[in-house]
Amino acid sequence: MLVADLINALQKRGLSPQLSPAQAQLLDMDLTRACFDSRRVNPGDIFCAIPGHSQQGADFIQSALDAQASMLLVDQVREQFNCPQLVVSDELALTAAHCADLLAGRPSSEIWCAAVTGTNGKTTVAHLLRGALQQLEIKAASCGTLGMIDLNGASPNLNTTPSADIVHCWLAGLVEAQCEAAIVEASSHGIVQHRVAAVDFDCVAFTNLSHEHLDYHHTLEKYAAAKMQLINGLPSTAIAFVPHSKMLIDLCSSAEAEIMSWSSRDQQADVICKITESVNGVEVTFDWQQQHGVINSEICGYHNGENLFLAALMMLAKGLSMSDVCSALSSQPAADGRLEQVTVHQGLAFVDYAHTPDAIAKVLTALRASYPNRVLKVVFGAGGDRDNAKRKVMGRAVSDNADWCVLTSDNPRTESPESIINQVAAGIDENAVDFHSIVQRDDAIRFAVESLNSNDVLIVAGKGHETYQEINGVRHSFDDRLQILEAVQCLA
Repeated sequence: MLVADLINALQKRGLSPQLSPAQAQLLDMDLTRACFDSRRVNPGDIFCAIPGHSQQGADFIQSALDAQASMLLVDQVREQFNCPQLVVSDELALTAAHCADLLAGRPSSEIWCAAVTGTNGKTTVAHLLRGALQQLEIKAASCGTLGMIDLNGASPNLNTTPSADIVHCWLAGLVEAQCEAAIVEASSHGIVQHRVAAVDFDCVAFTNLSHEHLDYHHTLEKYAAAKMQLINGLPSTAIAFVPHSKMLIDLCSSAEAEIMSWSSRDQQADVICKITESVNGVEVTFDWQQQHGVINSEICGYHNGENLFLAALMMLAKGLSMSDVCSALSSQPAADGRLEQVTVHQGLAFVDYAHTPDAIAKVLTALRASYPNRVLKVVFGAGGDRDNAKRKVMGRAVSDNADWCVLTSDNPRTESPESIINQVAAGIDENAVDFHSIVQRDDAIRFAVESLNSNDVLIVAGKGHETYQEINGVRHSFDDRLQILEAVQCLA
């Protein structure tokens, strides 16, 4: 795309990049991509020097130029660099996202795009939706916590929602591969940092809202408002499914898209479902446009019934038949690391990604409902360098819902594991739960596995699918599932 065409397209979208008169001859320059990371720059790219939390894009301009970037997108002219510069005085990250979309050929306009946001359940809904679409022979891909998953396999993501240049290039690749549907997990950080800006979403599902990321958003209301930026930016042709909550509905009262409230409990919602739990999984029944649907899934947990319901609503909004939707979703397995069972010598063992108070309470409630007469044991911790206000609440959630627990290290990052453990322990009622504290996570898992008898159900929570433990900036190989298996082998 020519620089002149890019500037014109950005201006039509209400953005105002400036090219100095002295560089007018550069309007005929041809650009190939927008790139936000100097390590990924190719010749012909425009390098977008986006300000960050811990690193500034401007600090990597020379590296980008060394990699033969053709132009810079900057917030002010950088006189020390003798190169073409497109200047945006404000909203640099938003402009960069639109550059990425335009230079990628506006791929999201060529494919059905759906987003899943919310505190918990994003990965499961995306997984269920992608799997069910593929079962119906609709080529589908997803991007989120489990990586970028398409017909050729999966590639890892550093963040749940990657930067906008990666998202739009990924979408362009899907269009080229004739993929028909793309599902993106939209985190609150990803939304406010414009990582999904300029994606033409057809449908958005909001799973739930609970305590998380308040170190970044400060209050639950601001956290909710961040999520709602996604829905408030949708076009009138899109549809969004939002939990039946006055606060959430009020926050999107001016949205152009069609808003439908949903609930599994409140009969006043626009669409409702009934969830029945049993030892065999969950049954979800609901009505949509005078059609009755029933999903029978082997996935356990009331919260997963809600996840199945949301996936069904998104498929129905896409225009699929009720019978196809229910049949396809009924046969989907759980997502990787979400109540994933691991074989042990006696009793039962699961791993789950639950790392918020609400998520861990829901997982424990699900296991209690499925195995009501068993002893429920938990190994868990809290991540470092994250919202520390939730730590005590996590401890309370465990002591309120489990019989026995081991508090241990999660991903301590740059914090002291002992300090994190002490903050979580402050919420544990030792009169309500048999409590143990073991700092080393492998030792904690081994201790829990060794304690198992035939009447026990163990859940190792917090890391789920992750195959590393992050300590002082280094990711060490660590997989809860393998740790459980190794502990069982040691007992042989």
